[in-house]
Amino acid sequence: MKPFIIGLYVLFIVAMISGVTIAYRNAEGLMEPDYYQKQKVWFREKSLERQIGFEVQPPESLTTGSNMVQFIITRRSTPFEKASVTLFVGRVSDKKQDFSCPMRETAPGVYVAQATLPSKGKCLVRIELTGDQLKTSRSWFYDIR
Repeated sequence: MKPFIIGLYVLFIVAMISGVTIAYRNAEGLMEPDYYQKQKVWFREKSLERQIGFEVQPPESLTTGSNMVQFIITRRSTPFEKASVTLFVGRVSDKKQDFSCPMRETAPGVYVAQATLPSKGKCLVRIELTGDQLKTSRSWFYDIR
């Protein structure tokens, strides 16, 4: 019985050393550099969004094939104009079909881009907006049918 318990201790120590070694060698993504500074900026941006009454109206749904993706962006119920907006569409199950493209303003506060979704499934849609002292992003998940 004593050799069995000693064997368990040795196995445990070897497993712990192996785990720490693997974690140390593959530490990418475990720690965010400058986390505190990035979060201060994020909270400042979100506070500015609330102050100016920033709102985004996303499309109700997306389907397979070609989609005209339209976002209506406002501040205090007035159009948010002359912003640089980028659309990102990423598949949850397959990164090969991810794409990003600039959106164009077709009317005051209305931003449009063409997106082709080749297959069904869950996808992440994100817009990144820069303009008028504001730099922010918003994300939504859609079930593509």
